Amino acid sequence: MFVLTDEQTSQMLSRLISYCEDYSLKVSHDALRSCIEHLDLVLEANKTTNLTRILNVEDAAVLHILDSLVLLPYIDIAPEGALLDMGTGAGFPGIPLTIASGRKATYIDSVGKKVDAVNSFVEALGLKYAQAVHDRLEEYARSHKKQFAVVTARALAPLPVLVEYASPFLIDSGLFVITKGNPSDVELQSGLTAASICGFTTLMTDDLDLPNGLGHREFIILKKSRPAAISLPRANGMAKKNPLA
Repeated sequence: MFVLTDEQTSQMLSRLISYCEDYSLKVSHDALRSCIEHLDLVLEANKTTNLTRILNVEDAAVLHILDSLVLLPYIDIAPEGALLDMGTGAGFPGIPLTIASGRKATYIDSVGKKVDAVNSFVEALGLKYAQAVHDRLEEYARSHKKQFAVVTARALAPLPVLVEYASPFLIDSGLFVITKGNPSDVELQSGLTAASICGFTTLMTDDLDLPNGLGHREFIILKKSRPAAISLPRANGMAKKNPLA
């Protein structure tokens, strides 16, 4: 441990245990300790690499660890197989979800320094079946079609762009688990239109409020139920320049 004192670590563990009970999350105490260790590694690395703006320890416990773990119920209902975290940044939500679920995992980001940091976290945490990859999503999709049972994304891009990125990665009946803050009705509607083009059906939607007034989350869970109506991935940058909806 580098940044957190023993007292801070103990207090954070107690808070996270309580939060998991409040949100009906089944996460072992050992897994929570590993999540705290990951956060500590992030805070240490953040001294030299810009990984997070959330430096308040209590806020970080919620906005990094809990905000990742609230996706666990949706990860658990996905088919068996590997997880892909798109736009992983400092490894959230991918690493906490890997720790809690035990899935093989890949974390992808377009920023090389972040990928290097995440791979150092993977090694320090002893995550044997996890890796971070430095690549564009479109490029990685060309060589990794239908290789993941579940894909996650947070504040990476608008919904129509996200569904286009995720579609080629997923196996049949695989799940795309998306978390957003307060998406507009326009974004939701265009996202669901694009999702249909990309071969998804909506499995469920859900929402919750994080503790301590730290934000609202809306979850969209999409199931890959049929082939996309167009060839994916499109050329690099097309998803953003010319969204499907």
